[in-house]
Amino acid sequence: MKTNTAVVTGASEGIGAAFTKILIQNGWEVIGISRDKNKLNTLRQNIDNKELFKPEPCDVSDFEKLKLISKENNPASLLFLNAGIYNPINASENNLEIYQKHIDVNYLGVINCYEAFLPKMLQKKKGHIIIMSSITGWIGLPKAAAYGPTKAALRSFAQSIRYDLNSKGIKVQLCSPGFVNTKATSINDFYMPGLMNVKEAASLIFKYMRTNKFEFSFPLSFSIFMKIFSYLPDKFSSYLIKKFIV
Repeated sequence: MKTNTAVVTGASEGIGAAFTKILIQNGWEVIGISRDKNKLNTLRQNIDNKELFKPEPCDVSDFEKLKLISKENNPASLLFLNAGIYNPINASENNLEIYQKHIDVNYLGVINCYEAFLPKMLQKKKGHIIIMSSITGWIGLPKAAAYGPTKAALRSFAQSIRYDLNSKGIKVQLCSPGFVNTKATSINDFYMPGLMNVKEAASLIFKYMRTNKFEFSFPLSFSIFMKIFSYLPDKFSSYLIKKFIV
């Protein structure tokens, strides 16, 4: 039986690591991409079927290295574009470098990986791409002036590419989770409603990837809550966000 190959970016920790483990438990070969070689090796040590995990230390800003990884490995059946950073900021301060870093990693990093691995999918006329966005891509939230716009851009990107890729046998999905308990969210100093653990989040992603749903989000109650916020007039949504989240 031929093993399916998944490329997971941001694989060394958080949702990426948890999702990698689930894929391998279900017989997938995973090419794990992260700039942290030591964390990739640690992850490999915690995987039972080590032969199914191939660590590839690489920064998602390095397009040439990504193309080399694509060339040297099996064509990806699944491209899980998850690498990202999060720094909460005070928008009244000078944050130009932080804004730029978020664009380089969260948005252009996804584009680099997409461009590097897509050609083999097109050759096969088959594939599956999951782009990790966020509920913060729906509506502006406190401290998220650097992070949120990159996730909104990814949402628009995913919505756009499906029109070109679906007809070529490539499925596109968008994952927009709420708060997940990771290293990134641990630095928040505000209440995070619906905070869930990474194992549960990764399990839900694995569940939804086998459906035809384009965009999926979790936890359900908080997702519905924030979706309603995004449709409200700004006067009301901003008031409620300040009341319940700030």
